[in-house]
Amino acid sequence: MPKIKSKLSRLYQSKKVNVLALFVLLALLFSLLTKLSRDYTKTISFDVEMLNVPDEHVILKDSLQKINVTMTSYGFSFLKYYFINPSLKVDFNNLKNSNQSYLWTKNNEFQNVANQFSTSAVINSISPDTIYFNYDSYFVKTIPITLNEDVSFASGFDVDDSYIIQPDSLKVIGAKSVLDSINSIETMPLVIDNINANISTSIKLKLPNENPDIKFSEDKVLVSARVNKFTEGSLIVPVVVKNLPEGINIKYFPKEVEVVFYTSLDYYKTIAINNFKIECDFTKLSLDNKLVPIITKQPDKVKNVRLSTKSIEFIIL
Repeated sequence: MPKIKSKLSRLYQSKKVNVLALFVLLALLFSLLTKLSRDYTKTISFDVEMLNVPDEHVILKDSLQKINVTMTSYGFSFLKYYFINPSLKVDFNNLKNSNQSYLWTKNNEFQNVANQFSTSAVINSISPDTIYFNYDSYFVKTIPITLNEDVSFASGFDVDDSYIIQPDSLKVIGAKSVLDSINSIETMPLVIDNINANISTSIKLKLPNENPDIKFSEDKVLVSARVNKFTEGSLIVPVVVKNLPEGINIKYFPKEVEVVFYTSLDYYKTIAINNFKIECDFTKLSLDNKLVPIITKQPDKVKNVRLSTKSIEFIIL
């Protein structure tokens, strides 16, 4: 019997607590509703939502795109601005176009702004008085794509010719003043290790995203390359001296220089001495008065070409 009385007592006390909590909650809710029913005067900063901007024009980011509205209304009317990013619509069909800018004025647009609020709201003031929406005409520019590669090959392997990027350029549409500063678009890093086979992969472009008014025809490209087995080779090539002054004869040594190069096994068999040309310009002697051999002709598909001799001695006869 005592146990039953104890349980009934606890249940009764628990209900009293719940009722008290309910009354407190109702009191807070009533106080909140009372406050929200009162009139308040506040200034709210609105973003500009641009409507009907002509297709051939792009509004520049240096334009002021905020409108401050001071209004008097019920607290309920202001409540929503704490949860959303407020914006006001500006119809560019209603604005004057003058000297590379659209002109918004409070005198002309006051009623358009007021119409976007409920009839219970009283618009006290709008600032600024004037907004210039500076614009530029859209411009199309073809920009080359450059490959950002960090590729390592297995021992004895390399790219046979060069990397192929498809497409190798893209069209960019935007304000001419902005596009003038963009001269190339780079790919995201192409990172592959220990390659011993052909490359073919899609890779994204590193597009500037700070200006949403710029439009790009591509956002990724296909990168491919033929990978082959490579070897080092060498040939003994004659040296030619040019620009000798009239009436001067010389003897020089050595008359032939070894050319060392790196190329694919497939291409190695086709390389001959006449594919290379080594010249010394007599008007460009070294500081120690020697001829300097320069490679002036070489095959397209060879790499790391170097000479075994850096200077050539001569005597004037």
